[in-house]
Amino acid sequence: MKTKSIQLFNPFDELSEQVNNVMHDAVIYRKRNRLNVIDQGAKEAERITKEIQMLVNSMRRKKVDTECQK
Repeated sequence: MKTKSIQLFNPFDELSEQVNNVMHDAVIYRKRNRLNVIDQGAKEAERITKEIQMLVNSMRRKKVDTECQK
């Protein structure tokens, strides 16, 4: 597997863990500050999603560069 593809696994795992934490803390655990927990979780998920998008864009650029060199 290519390095960039492998690098995507960590952010996806992190994103999945973040979603599970928010669901646990806000829904199952029924914390009083439920909206704050959801808001913070959404901000963190957005950060991770941007990281994933940067990696994907980098992979696309590299693929285009490789195809142009052929």
